[in-house]
Amino acid sequence: MFTTVYDDIRQMTIAKVLDFYDDEIRRLDEASRRQKYEKMSQSPFLFFRGSSHLFYYDLTRIPLGFDTPVETPTWIQGDLHFENFGVHGNAKGEIIYDVNDFDEGYLGSYLYDVIRMAVSVRLFADEVAYDPEPAIKAYIENYLHDLHEYANGKNPSDICFTVKNTKGPIRKLIKKAEKKKADLLGERTAVIDGHRKFLDLPDMKRVEKETYAAIEAIWPNYIASVDENDRRDDAFYAIKDIVHKLDSGTASIGLERYYILINGEGKEEPDVILEMKQAQTAVPSLFVSVYREDVEAVHQGLRVVASQKAMQADEDPHLGYVTMHQKEYYIRERSPYKKKLKAKHIKSQDDLENVLALQGRITAKIHARADMDAGIKATVLTHHADVAIIEAIGQSEQVFLQQIQRWSNAYAERTKLDFHVFLNWMTNR
Repeated sequence: MFTTVYDDIRQMTIAKVLDFYDDEIRRLDEASRRQKYEKMSQSPFLFFRGSSHLFYYDLTRIPLGFDTPVETPTWIQGDLHFENFGVHGNAKGEIIYDVNDFDEGYLGSYLYDVIRMAVSVRLFADEVAYDPEPAIKAYIENYLHDLHEYANGKNPSDICFTVKNTKGPIRKLIKKAEKKKADLLGERTAVIDGHRKFLDLPDMKRVEKETYAAIEAIWPNYIASVDENDRRDDAFYAIKDIVHKLDSGTASIGLERYYILINGEGKEEPDVILEMKQAQTAVPSLFVSVYREDVEAVHQGLRVVASQKAMQADEDPHLGYVTMHQKEYYIRERSPYKKKLKAKHIKSQDDLENVLALQGRITAKIHARADMDAGIKATVLTHHADVAIIEAIGQSEQVFLQQIQRWSNAYAERTKLDFHVFLNWMTNR
């Protein structure tokens, strides 16, 4: 009886939250919603990835122990999960493993990142049949260890993870990515009649003349938005070709994305592929009202760019933002090294724990750097988030770990129940 009551109540909640976000906020048409929900219906993990707004609706309604004071929030990644880490390049030409998605960057409790990450580990571990408890333990212990180092004066801007200081699946992924730089242009473009153009591929389509002209018209604004220290001469950014990028990730379905081929250095260096992606209001901002005034009025493309700059030293030198047809976008390089860990890369329990240990260190780094340490005009934090977090946890680190295990287990179980409720709602909506 109570299972039926739960299903009925939860289905109304899920329907209301999804309708609010996907219809009223995202303005997705029915085809895009259907595509998104089909992806989410493949597994509880993919359902969790595509419903961060439901996660925030739930979690912001309950008080959480170990939280920092309201006046000392953390600049959070906002959608932290196992597959939002990956390999890409930085301004130094290094191939690094780090957080690779900043679309939901916002101010809030560090606990939202940590708990969301732990829930995703449980759901991911279920799919690959490994034990999530020691993996989450490795994540939290490494997160806290590095936070202590940053709170004691270690500079998070000095830390990045490359082939030199990683091991296991992550090191293998980086080494594989080292061979990819030349491949991207070969996979996506070809020289036709002496001019490089995008190929006709299933996940790309030609833009209309009006769209091409509109992007050309706003292009000087993009160039002007690139950091002065990173900005090249106008010839570097000369547009050679533009296509729509299709087949977005689960949460990005319905957002406009373009690949833009630019001249780069010309003959000495290969052309560069940029990605121009529509940015919208960060999901946490819809539910974490106490922090909204700090960044609510910022251009959403700038918010995403600022999040990456705050969380990463030597960030992509092509970062910028524009407005086109009253929609806001951010622009970055489509990294030729872009790769992420998948289930097939995790060969053992030790592999999973080694990966989570490093992801814990990366989470500590982004939380510690994205405050007054970032040293950029866009930062809005004037305190040390690492110090605030360590003070909030105090001498109760083992209790903190136990709580993260309990919270993440409870929400993972709720997600599995919600997944089946969601499937029934999909059938009847």
